Amino acid sequence: MLDSKDMNIFAKKEESRRSDDTPEHSKVLEIAGTLPRSVPVNHSVPLTMKPSIVGESSTPSPLSGSHITEGFEFTGDMKSDGSLTVDGTIHGNLMVKALLVRASGVVDGSVKADSVSVEGSLAGAVDCRDLVIGGRAVVDGKLRYDTLTIQRGGTIKGELKRA
Repeated sequence: MLDSKDMNIFAKKEESRRSDDTPEHSKVLEIAGTLPRSVPVNHSVPLTMKPSIVGESSTPSPLSGSHITEGFEFTGDMKSDGSLTVDGTIHGNLMVKALLVRASGVVDGSVKADSVSVEGSLAGAVDCRDLVIGGRAVVDGKLRYDTLTIQRGGTIKGELKRA
C-alpha cells in the first residue's frame, strides 16, 4: 500500500515533466498544435505519387546511380542508363552511362560507358569517351577512349587506343 511519501514522489516526477526541460520533439508538437485544424486536400494527386518537398521539382528525375558496396561480390552482366559506383567486386560485362571504381573496388570484365573513372582495379576491355585513371589505380586490358587522364602513380597495362 502506498503512503503519502510515495504519492509525493509521483507528484514530483509529474511536476518535473512539466518544467522547461521538456524534450525538443515535445516542443515541436506543441508548436504544431497551433496550426489550423483543417488543411485542404488535393484529391487530384494520384496516391502513388510521393509528397513533394519544398524546392523539389515535380518532374521525374533521371535514373539515380547504383552502388556495389564494399564486401559485396557480383557475378554477371549489368546494363543501366544510370551511373554505377563500385566499392565491392564485379565479375562480368558492364554497359552503363558512367562508371566509378573506387579505391576498394574491383571490376573484372568488359566495360562500355560514356565516362569511366578508376581509383581501384579494372581488368578487361574498356570502351568509353572519357577515361580517368587515379593515382592508385591499376588498369589492365584493352582500352579505347576519346580522352584519357592519368594521375601520377596510376598504372596501366595493356593496349591503349584513342577512338
